[in-house]
Amino acid sequence: MGRLDDVTLEELQELRKQTEGEIPRERVLAAIGRKQGDTLETLAERHDVVEKTIRNWLDRFDEEPIEQAPYDAPRSGRPPKLDTEQREHLFAQLQQPPTDLGYDQQAWSPTLLLHHVHEEYGVEYSEGHARKLLSEAELSYRTARPRNHEADPDKEAEFQQTVEKNGRS
Repeated sequence: MGRLDDVTLEELQELRKQTEGEIPRERVLAAIGRKQGDTLETLAERHDVVEKTIRNWLDRFDEEPIEQAPYDAPRSGRPPKLDTEQREHLFAQLQQPPTDLGYDQQAWSPTLLLHHVHEEYGVEYSEGHARKLLSEAELSYRTARPRNHEADPDKEAEFQQTVEKNGRS
């Protein structure tokens, strides 16, 4: 076994209860399985990874404190395109209707947000990132809903009054 000689099964089981996240939990479960005598091949099949990955997971328990072993070290990632102050300013702007900023739209859309960020900050994002920014600003974008031209406006108004609107949860 070798890798887990300094760790008891009880410590691993207690760690499993405290571990958050799918991959860290998988790592602890693999260590528990190995401590119980499972082969690397069995563990690799069970966790749907290659044996080298299992070896790497188990090495963590030998090289790091047991509480840190299941988790990855923080990664720096790509620096943000907007600094903290610019983001806060953008989110404050997003709380206003676009018409207040001179746009001819009533609500923010990903496309409008991309245009605004490019004009205001000289930064380009993907449409997916624009949706993420809208979500972080606690906004949602809506698409137009088709209306039935034959619908009775009185019945529609009555229906709208009877339906309970769901708030954001």
